[in-house]
Amino acid sequence: MNDVSDANGLGRRAIFAAAAGAATLSAVPAAPRAQTAPDPARPLLIRGAHVLSMDSQVGDLPLGDILIERGTIRAVAPNIEAAGAQVIDGAGRIAMPGMVNGHIHLAQTMQRGLSTEHSFVGYFQTIVLRHSNRMTPADVKLADQAGALEQMAAGVTTVMDWSRETMSPDHADAAIEGLEAAGIRAVLAYTAPPIPQGTDAAAIHGRMVDHAKALKAGKLAASDGLIQLWTCLQGPDFTPLEPALVDMRRLAEIGVPIAIHTGASIYANRKPRLLAQLDAAGLLNDRLQIVHANNHEDDEYKLAADKGVMLASTPEVELRMGHGHPSMFKAAAAGMRVSVGTDIPSMVGGGLLPQLRVAMAAELHRLNLIAIAATRTVAQTPPVTARQMLEFATIGGAKGLGLDRVTGSITPGKRADLLLVRADQPLTAPLSDPAGLVLLQASAGDIDTVIVDGRIRKQGGRLVDEGAPAIFRRLQDRAEEMAAAASRG
Repeated sequence: MNDVSDANGLGRRAIFAAAAGAATLSAVPAAPRAQTAPDPARPLLIRGAHVLSMDSQVGDLPLGDILIERGTIRAVAPNIEAAGAQVIDGAGRIAMPGMVNGHIHLAQTMQRGLSTEHSFVGYFQTIVLRHSNRMTPADVKLADQAGALEQMAAGVTTVMDWSRETMSPDHADAAIEGLEAAGIRAVLAYTAPPIPQGTDAAAIHGRMVDHAKALKAGKLAASDGLIQLWTCLQGPDFTPLEPALVDMRRLAEIGVPIAIHTGASIYANRKPRLLAQLDAAGLLNDRLQIVHANNHEDDEYKLAADKGVMLASTPEVELRMGHGHPSMFKAAAAGMRVSVGTDIPSMVGGGLLPQLRVAMAAELHRLNLIAIAATRTVAQTPPVTARQMLEFATIGGAKGLGLDRVTGSITPGKRADLLLVRADQPLTAPLSDPAGLVLLQASAGDIDTVIVDGRIRKQGGRLVDEGAPAIFRRLQDRAEEMAAAASRG
């Protein structure tokens, strides 16, 4: 059903025949197929899929083709002729943009499952203080590569890696190497580590700033834009205000966006009206991302929106750990650019679909309680829709990272980051509401094909990286060694 073939060898009649036979095949697991890596210089044509473009100008196509040339989406139409193109059969598939994970601590893939029972304090005491600070550059490379492969398997084509493990220039280089090896589109948020008392903070930060500048001019400039550089800081809700503002001003010199955690109920050093204070300090701008930000004042979300600030929400972790109700809905209503993330792999995984479901249920529950208190009933049509939720993960997520000119929708001229989701499987057939099917019915196993920057990274339901099994074996071995060391204190 998802063979790569020549455009001259597959006609429209074959597509309709394949679609008609989907119900018969849906109960039978697809046999593994030998995959051949497409020639990147040769056009790639997805033929006969149900296209959810997430672009209002392109619209949705119940039966559509997508032409990709040299990593760029060239055309989206009901019928595209492209002689000599390699063809992916989209019959029985939903084509949609790749999802954007707006906030994840990717190196914590090595600590998967260790935070199952953690509170916020337990997480910091165990993961941050006993694991993150023990990770070598080689550990970071391995964990970032494995984490990126996991994300792509779950339909994520872009990650914002808040890397508190980049404790040195060597760690940062290793993180980039891991992301490059996986082939995912990424933002690496380079940290400024806590500086022990008695050391020269300015000198340490200065070395990292110089290294980050060199990365921008060198290695990242040569990556064709697949990896971009941000900085991430502890921020004013974790440190005294003035030193935090000094850090933000110093690191803004790199000329890249800054990300900080703010406004959660559980932050011990949470500061009232922090966004207004940042604005007064000249630090509220379109190169700032606030993470979680659950409990700012309503007028502060509007202030942040007016200044172009981005927001990342991680609904499941926020609800579990006590950050507060996810702020993504009120922030979006205020006009902010909002992305959704998975946050800590040590606690949750599975890509973005579980996060979207949790967020939708939580928001509908909140609105239902308000409606019942006022009228003893709830709205006949739910005020949060499946398509709105998918927008958070696609075009909205891209806007939330300032990448919407590059990715987030199936739009001619954008880079080819997209998915094919099976709509002919036991959990997904029949196809009636494509957005609802993807959001509320499909699993990561139903994501058949993942394309990042025009390159196939998952096909036939399997990662195409032949080295992936060995990577995850090494991850297991190193995780066990690190857990043993952490248990000794």
